[in-house]
Amino acid sequence: MTSLAEKLDFSHSAPPLPPGASRQIFDMARGVTSPAMAEEVLAQLEPLLERFRADRHLALASGLLMERLRSEKDMRAVWSALQERFPQDPLALRMLMRWLRRDGRVDEGLVRIARHYPDCWRALPQARIALPGLIELKAWAELDQLWSTLSVLHPADRAIRMDYIKALAEQSRFPEAARVAHAVHGRDRMGAASQDLLARVEAQAKMMERYDLKQSAAAIDAILARAPAPRPLNRARRMVFFSGQLGTGGAERQMTRIACAFLDRAALAGDPLPEVWVKHANPATGADFYRPMLAEAGVPTRVFSEEDQIAVEALDGLTPDLRDLLSLLAPDVKRHTCQLLQAFRAHRTEVAYLWQDGGIVQSAIAAVLAGVPRIVTSFRGLPPNLRPNFWREELPVLYKALAAMPHVTFTANSQKAATAYEDWLNLAPGTVRVIPNAVKVMPPDGDDEDRAAWFEILERSAPCTRTVVGVFRFDENKRPLRWIEAAARYLAKRDDTRFVMLGSGALFPDAQAKIAELGLQDRVFALGIRSKVGFYMHRADLLMHLAAMEGLPNVLIEAQLVGTPVLATPAGGTDEVVEQGVTGTILSDAETLPEEELDTQLAQMLDDPDRLARYGALAMAHSIDRFSVETILDRTAELFENPC
Repeated sequence: MTSLAEKLDFSHSAPPLPPGASRQIFDMARGVTSPAMAEEVLAQLEPLLERFRADRHLALASGLLMERLRSEKDMRAVWSALQERFPQDPLALRMLMRWLRRDGRVDEGLVRIARHYPDCWRALPQARIALPGLIELKAWAELDQLWSTLSVLHPADRAIRMDYIKALAEQSRFPEAARVAHAVHGRDRMGAASQDLLARVEAQAKMMERYDLKQSAAAIDAILARAPAPRPLNRARRMVFFSGQLGTGGAERQMTRIACAFLDRAALAGDPLPEVWVKHANPATGADFYRPMLAEAGVPTRVFSEEDQIAVEALDGLTPDLRDLLSLLAPDVKRHTCQLLQAFRAHRTEVAYLWQDGGIVQSAIAAVLAGVPRIVTSFRGLPPNLRPNFWREELPVLYKALAAMPHVTFTANSQKAATAYEDWLNLAPGTVRVIPNAVKVMPPDGDDEDRAAWFEILERSAPCTRTVVGVFRFDENKRPLRWIEAAARYLAKRDDTRFVMLGSGALFPDAQAKIAELGLQDRVFALGIRSKVGFYMHRADLLMHLAAMEGLPNVLIEAQLVGTPVLATPAGGTDEVVEQGVTGTILSDAETLPEEELDTQLAQMLDDPDRLARYGALAMAHSIDRFSVETILDRTAELFENPC
């Protein structure tokens, strides 16, 4: 837990707070809406934490204030500890489930709920905690299963029923929500917000019936069928790049790089500058990582979470049918469609370059309704039918409708991804165009922090003569813990190599703990996020990459461009970057990591410096032209001008 949370003293030796004080503090914390307010309240709260015994309200108030500071650091551990201590508090469970969902650790959340609330299917006190937790996880199948029992055993419990109606509305399952709402009694005694919710789901269910829609996602088809024709395109000048956020991922790095390169061309030609628009850029989760780079380059950047929402009724030029149908979209899709429709119109956008499934579902409908002449999507990995965590009911409906539009072009950054999308959507081969990643050669320079870190690494690993580096997000897909275990198995046999990990993410604390548990603090170094990755890559003998899934992995291209050979799993388009036995080694399986093969190849490559040098030289030669920014920029610009 963080330093603030560590100050919570639950021992009986500390005096209790004055009666009612902790509840007052909790209510005050719930009313905090900004980091500045949170800092002010925390400054007042800290002396109380040091003097008095903590109770549930004081502890939860501390957690809420830390959330309001918009700091991601240690929040998972904070809420995990609070939920363990106060399992009967629904807020602690909901906040923990929210972080687990963000991390893609839904299964872990389900295990936690099953352990703490085993009788939630029949016991109302447990159900009232577990059900909101499942909603926070967006574990819809498990939620439906729980409701099927609770609705029989506790048909008169209004709180449970209203929670389930909210969950159905969040999924735009309005006919089902209306059926559940029909059994809610005593509406006239309910609050205005609850009455509004019930009225809304019933009205939207009737609307779906009017338009003969079996599911709300089908509204997308009906909307696009009523869309105006795209405006004529004279020249692709006014460009907008849209994605979900600007975090540290490869897609975000690639979009930033291409936008900056197009800006240089636009400035030379005297054209309008390309703009980057995103849903959010929250510093607490690192979603603003590339925002400073865009600002430094002069790329105009727009963050829609920082702007007011726009109601469907406030949009001009829509027919009554379109207004009705837009209201049926999932809340997040409707919100961003309304914002972006107005924004595309005002900007007079000529090219909308839409990145990643999440960004596409939020922006494509708006681009079509705004009459944008050229719409290009950029798929960055395998399709969501192969990645359940990214599945949305809207995606297949949207993509099939877009595929029929001549002014829309699908692209992917690898042939494997392109083929997978074509197979999923039953599209003809070649429908999804392949535009590889553009990658710059990373310079070997570092800053003072890098040089100090490297000096410390060399000092602590003095006997080592070789360096293996890993650059990745610390999540389940990239397997940082398996990476550390592979390093440990190698080091158990020989003590001649240091292993350096760059990056961060949900599993970063677990990785640090694993290194300490294995006693490898002087051989395996987890440095966190570093902006000067080239400083470390140029000093590495080998890059080891053990991802389960990939698009076209940028880091493998970056390694090869500086002459660092690669040992990697065959995830995604890896074999489109690494030439087996020529520029690196590709293992036989990505889904199930073959440990014995990994250990053998790692040892063989590190034992053969001539082989590493040969791989590195060929990697540079084979990569320079294929992945240069100018090459990819020319191909992209041609695609903007000529869709076929």
